[in-house]
Amino acid sequence: MPALADEVMSARSASAGTKVSFVLPSGYFNATLSVAGPDGRVLTVSAKQGSPVIDISGQNAMGDGVYTYQITAASPKTKAVKAGGADGRDIAASQVNMRGEMSVHVPAAMSGSFLVKGGRIVDTSNMTEGAAR
Repeated sequence: MPALADEVMSARSASAGTKVSFVLPSGYFNATLSVAGPDGRVLTVSAKQGSPVIDISGQNAMGDGVYTYQITAASPKTKAVKAGGADGRDIAASQVNMRGEMSVHVPAAMSGSFLVKGGRIVDTSNMTEGAAR
């Protein structure tokens, strides 16, 4: 999987105040953002195009402390996989080449953590990258 962290244009500047989002590179789609708060709740939002946004205020407030996040997306890059290993996807005959392979978009993911004080993201420079894959 490509490291989304290597390609995210601005992983930190998109998060401010009470909103968590990421600026994804051109061509990425089907993004899902999950944020886990210090109270153990997890919020998840998806977007077919662009970046999903999670607001951690109001009914989504989870208190001050360390929050973790994970963002996943389909990259514009593709790879060939054996049609039998399509992970349960419905496959049309037109999607399979003569070698029994089909083209799939390469997934990308990034995770990390950030600090919330007074109900607001303290500073986006506190957003630290974890294991990107």
